[in-house]
Amino acid sequence: MHYSIFGKATAVIVTVAVALAPTLAWSADAVKLPASAKQLAKDEIIALYSGKSTTWDHPNTDKSTGTTIIAADATSMSGTWVNGKDNGEWEGKISFNKKDQYCYVTRGKGDKKYGKETCTLVFVDGKTVYEINPKSKKVLSINTIQ
Repeated sequence: MHYSIFGKATAVIVTVAVALAPTLAWSADAVKLPASAKQLAKDEIIALYSGKSTTWDHPNTDKSTGTTIIAADATSMSGTWVNGKDNGEWEGKISFNKKDQYCYVTRGKGDKKYGKETCTLVFVDGKTVYEINPKSKKVLSINTIQ
């Protein structure tokens, strides 16, 4: 899952495994979506994540890492993040849009306000889950189901 953390009081931005087509063009130094990755629909994403925990990293963005635990009904999630010397806990709410995009809002644990909604496409290749920004086509997060 993708989490951008820019300070304790700032809402955590989470992005869950998503991508566009496996044939997308990527910059030479970016982590790429494998051609064998399969895009998941809403029901498949729910089946993949419901009641599961993951580890994640953001190789193409803020270089943060962390963990996520997704509720059995796939409507909420929580976890931890590490970015350099900074770390903390976060929580979020999950939804889906009409484009089979996995959407969520997050906040630092104990904060009152959620950040801006993020929606992603989810791809899977073997045991690896990729979250892709549907607009920029970047791999935002690489996740492993535990």
